[in-house]
Amino acid sequence: MQTILASLFVLALPLTLVAQDQPRVAPPADSLRSTVRGAIAWLDKQAVPMPGVEGAVGFPTSEGQRGAMETCVYGGSAGVLLFLENAAAVLDDAKARDLADRTAKGLRSARSVDSREQVTWSEHAMMGKAGLYTGDAGVGQAFLVRHLLRRDDAALATAIDVGDALLARGREEDGGIAWDQQADLIFGNAGTALFLLELGQVSKQQRFLDAARAAGHALVAAAVRVPSKADDKQKLPTWVFLMGSRQVHMPNFSHGTAGVAYALVRIGAALGDAQLLAAGKDGAQWLIEHAVVDGEGMKWAAADQGQPRFMGGWCHGPVGTARLFLLLHAVTGEARYRDIATKGARFVVDYAAAAEKPAADGKPPYVPPSYCCGVAGVVEFFCDLHRVTHAPEHAAFAKKAGQYLIDVAIADGDGRKWKNGQSVPGGPVAADSSGHNVDLMLGAAGEALALLQLLVIDREVSPVRGLPDRSIAAPAAK
Repeated sequence: MQTILASLFVLALPLTLVAQDQPRVAPPADSLRSTVRGAIAWLDKQAVPMPGVEGAVGFPTSEGQRGAMETCVYGGSAGVLLFLENAAAVLDDAKARDLADRTAKGLRSARSVDSREQVTWSEHAMMGKAGLYTGDAGVGQAFLVRHLLRRDDAALATAIDVGDALLARGREEDGGIAWDQQADLIFGNAGTALFLLELGQVSKQQRFLDAARAAGHALVAAAVRVPSKADDKQKLPTWVFLMGSRQVHMPNFSHGTAGVAYALVRIGAALGDAQLLAAGKDGAQWLIEHAVVDGEGMKWAAADQGQPRFMGGWCHGPVGTARLFLLLHAVTGEARYRDIATKGARFVVDYAAAAEKPAADGKPPYVPPSYCCGVAGVVEFFCDLHRVTHAPEHAAFAKKAGQYLIDVAIADGDGRKWKNGQSVPGGPVAADSSGHNVDLMLGAAGEALALLQLLVIDREVSPVRGLPDRSIAAPAAK
């Protein structure tokens, strides 16, 4: 949890993504597979036996830690399980499958019950107990993915238990349902609602779909409305992040308007709720009106307050925010949304080129490999963008970024790991830059998941199943 909180305080520091001027060619499939298998081997070395449960393991946030195991997606075992299940499916890898089985067993052994006898993994979390990345919704999603990829009925039953516990804990708010004071995808109600949506779609249980809808309406009611620049008679919704008594508006995907609007579009389109869909589109309109044109690219400030800073990653940059516009393109068919996503991608490409400057010793800087703020998130986004645009340059940039991940992977016996990234130029990071993280968002599980996406870039639909904020497809017709 500390790594997530720390990441909120570095958003004003620019992060480079991938060296643009270094010669990188498309990585061969064998190299991709061997690097992913190396990551599996290294993760196996980091697994810690769960006390009293034979064949059950958990994972620390970073290499060498042997204290209490984190269970959530961001920093813990649930995120590692998501990667392992996908690696087992895409590679048909027995080692990944065995490690996934032990991880699932370890997660089950770590659950407890609250005062209402409802299951939980996050009873002692400071915030985001129900959250997708920080709490029980993420654990439920990991088991839901296991069911989808393995046809594991026990995993679906666990996900349903999580869903029912969330319904029991939800509080009525503004005619809807909420769990946390935050609205965002990481800690808050938008991420929890997306888990309930996917759980309802997979389980065919109406109560979860109803809860996702109700959570969406509470999110609409929680919006801070500001005048539109294009129509002075209209007010557009935005969503803030609460830091103590302060309200901070971080417009991008992880903590702000883009992520909440994405959840509303996804839920509204899937359930045929015109009000939710309209609110999501209005949130996107706010982003359009506040976008900064940068040459042929488009970008959004990491935060509205203070000196504007622009980042390129999933958390506070176009790699995340453009997912909203790709989803809107799929839902509405309007080319303007696709074009905005493409302009966001152009900024990322230009940003990578401009930021790549040799250090004083003449060596190129080491740039963050992680999913949250760095190259792994870029790889996945450009793979998805290529499926929409079929533009060769988008596939080429995804492959170039993937080659960077392969190049900087560190051999550790038969394993492969990545050193945590550091802001360029200098500055603090969300994880110790001397360490080697394990988890999905800042560590090897995320870097390897991105390489899996690159392996299947030429498939019309990616077989990788992950978190519910990753989809850019229109919902299937009812």
